Amino acid sequence: MKSATELDYHLHHLCIYDDQPRENMFPYLRWHHGITNFFSGNVFHVTGEGHSDYTFLGCGGRAYQIQIEAPPFQFEYERNWWRDHGKGYNHICWITSDARASMDHLLANGATEVMPFEEFPTYDGFVVHDPEGRWVEIMEYTDDTFRVQEFTHAPSGECGLEMVGNAEICNDVGLMVDWYERVLDLRVLERFDSDGDKFVVMSDRKYDPVGRRTLFVLQNARHDFEKSKADAHGAHIASILYQAKDVQRAWEDALWAGMKPLMEPHVDTLTGLLTAYLSEPCGNNVIMLTEHYAPGAELANAA
Repeated sequence: MKSATELDYHLHHLCIYDDQPRENMFPYLRWHHGITNFFSGNVFHVTGEGHSDYTFLGCGGRAYQIQIEAPPFQFEYERNWWRDHGKGYNHICWITSDARASMDHLLANGATEVMPFEEFPTYDGFVVHDPEGRWVEIMEYTDDTFRVQEFTHAPSGECGLEMVGNAEICNDVGLMVDWYERVLDLRVLERFDSDGDKFVVMSDRKYDPVGRRTLFVLQNARHDFEKSKADAHGAHIASILYQAKDVQRAWEDALWAGMKPLMEPHVDTLTGLLTAYLSEPCGNNVIMLTEHYAPGAELANAA
């Protein structure tokens, strides 16, 4: 069985389920985003069920993107999730060098199957639950038809906005940090821990604090809007992470674009970072906006 290091996992995108993608992507486009690709019909899935309707958006950073996916979904497990949860952050996708071997590796290490391994026209992939029940999609590109384009690393707008990753609410932060370190070969870049609150910043092995600052945060529910979501859905994908050179300007731009305020810019007492929270249009999911932050430079240099 291949090891996590040999499988070369790297963070790729967050998928949002939404039944009005054309209308709801416009606040993103007004907030310094661009469309990196759009897929419809059976471009890369041939299942005999539903059809694909995927729009990928990027902002400033080089690698991490969001995917807005609309019904009718192609697979029964997707339709079941939509029935139970509706609009929301559905899964995180990781790219690997060997999807078939990854399936064996993850199932042997505490993941549970959602969609079995399949070979599609443009990629091989599958979906599992992590040990706390969040969806994890694994993909291996086999054809450039579905290779989503990456942006050149260039912060967007006068505020210098970048989409850099996502945060997840955990039932047991320590347990999940250990699992993602051991099973997906992630590294801890920085830990914040005070009065029972935990906020652990991680990334994959391709992390570069300048050219590829992609972050994966595991945390407990700290704010009321996080706690209410956790009460309703348990452990879940909590927020998209953005950074800006000018947080106040990025906040004002977001409100103008159509995002809704949750918490105005303030210095977070746990992380010490200037931080704001917004609600995005595809189901009122959470956006976390912080000042420019590049942890773990010494780890990246040593890699």
